[in-house]
Amino acid sequence: MKFMKWELILAIVAASLVVFLLFFGGVEVTTATIWDDTKPLQEVRPSQMKRLHQGPITIYYEKNQFLAKEVAAALSQSWLLIENRLGLRLGSFGVTLVEASEEQVGGFYIKQEGGLLLRPAPPFPQLVTPSTRNFRETDPSFRVGVYWAMPHEAVHNIVHLEFDPQARGLEEGLAEYVGYIITKQFDSEALKLMLEKRKEQVQQVLQSRESPIYDLTQEFPGHFKLFTSQQILSISGFTPTEVAGYGVALAFWLQIAQKHGEGVIKTFWQRLSQRGFPSAKEAARILSELTGEDIWARLQKMDLHEVLHTLEQAAASKP
Repeated sequence: MKFMKWELILAIVAASLVVFLLFFGGVEVTTATIWDDTKPLQEVRPSQMKRLHQGPITIYYEKNQFLAKEVAAALSQSWLLIENRLGLRLGSFGVTLVEASEEQVGGFYIKQEGGLLLRPAPPFPQLVTPSTRNFRETDPSFRVGVYWAMPHEAVHNIVHLEFDPQARGLEEGLAEYVGYIITKQFDSEALKLMLEKRKEQVQQVLQSRESPIYDLTQEFPGHFKLFTSQQILSISGFTPTEVAGYGVALAFWLQIAQKHGEGVIKTFWQRLSQRGFPSAKEAARILSELTGEDIWARLQKMDLHEVLHTLEQAAASKP
């Protein structure tokens, strides 16, 4: 018994040391971002790049300072829009502009020093071709990254529903809604590209099953991931059912806003942010109180035909 007691103590000490190192140690954090694994990967170290700060936004870049300033300005404008509309302060966010063509690399490794859970999160990787001179010259997928994918990822830094897998639809949907609001306001071409892709993803699942009902609490499992604009258009690495969850989750919040007004989302966030790490059912209960609907039942029975109609309406509506 005495031996087992000391064995237990040593195990606790060892576990505590591991936790300390992960949270606070000077370990190297590596984020691999791959959209084509048939091509070589490029290593990127933000600590060795130039950097530009504008409010909560930090842009790491190699040569094109003018583009870095434009991206910082676009994100700062987007952050202000979301704070005014939804009351969400998206907070600090870093972006790494990697100069390379898709023909040259299949993705990149982003390496930085720090504990695994240090904030802010590792900078968002964004590919930009060396010939690009300014924001106007970028293609729509680049602008999807700035106006949709980056704000989407920033939402995950402040909304903490990920500890309950059943809440993923609520959080991812809110992140999608934030990206939708910004892209709709600032870039109609990028908005059309994203909504068409979301409709295609939902349509694919609808055609492959007998029932049109999608359960956001069960069919949208897994862990949160960081996506580049190239990946967010395809959501590589997920099954078609999981991929469709992004469009379904977006439609859920679009329907809430259409039926009850966007102010409900703002109030929901105000109440949710006071709860720390709420469960899926607790979050659903809060939204049920605000809307008078059974939100938990609604999450479990999203009709994919209605989802497609909602996404089509969103694509057709004016800013």
